Amino acid sequence: MKKIFLFVLAFAHSYSYTQNQNLDSLLSNYEKENNTMGAVSILKDGKEFFNKAIGYSSIELDKKNNAETKFRIGSISKTFTATIILQLVDEGKLSLDNSLNQYFSEIPNSERITIADMLYHRSGIYNITTEKNFEVWISKPRNRKEILTKIKEYKSSFDPNSKTQYSNSNYVLLAYIAEDIDKQTFGEIIQKRIVNKLNLKNTSFGKDIDLSKNEAMCYYLENSIWYPIAFHTNLTGTMGAGGIISNATDVSIFYNALFTGKLLSDESLQLMTTPKEGMGMGISVDNFNGITVYGHDGAIDGFRSMAVYIPKFKSTIALTLNASYGPTGKKLIPIVQLYLKTINQK
Repeated sequence: MKKIFLFVLAFAHSYSYTQNQNLDSLLSNYEKENNTMGAVSILKDGKEFFNKAIGYSSIELDKKNNAETKFRIGSISKTFTATIILQLVDEGKLSLDNSLNQYFSEIPNSERITIADMLYHRSGIYNITTEKNFEVWISKPRNRKEILTKIKEYKSSFDPNSKTQYSNSNYVLLAYIAEDIDKQTFGEIIQKRIVNKLNLKNTSFGKDIDLSKNEAMCYYLENSIWYPIAFHTNLTGTMGAGGIISNATDVSIFYNALFTGKLLSDESLQLMTTPKEGMGMGISVDNFNGITVYGHDGAIDGFRSMAVYIPKFKSTIALTLNASYGPTGKKLIPIVQLYLKTINQK
């Protein structure tokens, strides 16, 4: 994740884009080239600067993506989860120094793993999504007992707080901890703590894809033809690691609110954005030539997403895709370039 954002920022910083384009024509070209379907939202100073949807939410039903179409956002969910955990810290209901064994003593090394370690991906807890054939196993509904059984089957990958190594298991467990503290389902917690506070219209904990509710189907490309991916992750098992659905506008609104201090105390936001080996709490933190960028990307089934907040420009850029050929970062680079060029000229 860190390399992705350095890559994006390194190219975007030049503000140069050789073609005589604007953002609208760039996205239109993506659509004409038939290599991307989804939506982009850009906020400047908290107000939407640009929004465009391209391609189809359902090719089979001839339904186009629009500004309200909802997508699975994958690991961007982790930023939501980290925010919820830090809200609990702000409220005195949880401490970053609490050990995991207070909640799940059956997890290997739980007595040595703290909440902070999990937020920073420094726990050593085995990443269950790397297990062979996991994508098949997680396509069925999985409850808490099944997930915990799966995680505790494996020894720690390394000693807690000795290094940083990405593990989805951390954020599944953090969501369970939030449920135990708030005495609500994770979906209800998201609704109460984030969706209602920001008046988000298209964000929730996901269920099976429902095309009748303007939720996008995901696709893969073969011989220049898009085919639907029928085999989907069941989000009951992904929890806070990747279970949220949203749209580009809502993701932008959330990121702007988060990094402008509307969801966390100054102290918690400072902790969240203070990196260890390039990783903040639920976000990547990168710096290029003095410009800081916060963000996260997401990939689940055929969905791809990316969100960045650039404090210097008070800007948020969110990309939510249900079909993409090639790396998501390469789609985002010219969008960032053109946006920075545009605001630099004003």
